Amino acid sequence: MSQSGPPADAKQAQAAALQELEAAQKKKRAIDTNLANLEHSIYAFEGSYLDETAASGGNIIKGFDNYLKPPPTNVNKKKLEVTEADRLFSTSSGTYQQSLAAKRQQDQSAE
Repeated sequence: MSQSGPPADAKQAQAAALQELEAAQKKKRAIDTNLANLEHSIYAFEGSYLDETAASGGNIIKGFDNYLKPPPTNVNKKKLEVTEADRLFSTSSGTYQQSLAAKRQQDQSAE
């Protein structure tokens, strides 16, 4: 009694495992996309917060040391630049750089 291939049960199990793997990969891609979108929105919200609070005397990143001081009298206020070191919340994620790169690539491919 020689068989030319695996039994039918094994083929069905393999087909079921492949379908399960494809479904898991699809779910992972969706989760990765959601994570990239979430990290991009955190990056954007954090940037707007830092921009809005730069001239007001303080924020949670830089502190509130200058909050009670009177505003400078010179009219030519120089806009403070937001650096990557200021982005405490965005950079706390281990996948921050990868998510931003994936989001940029996704945005470029959509155009």
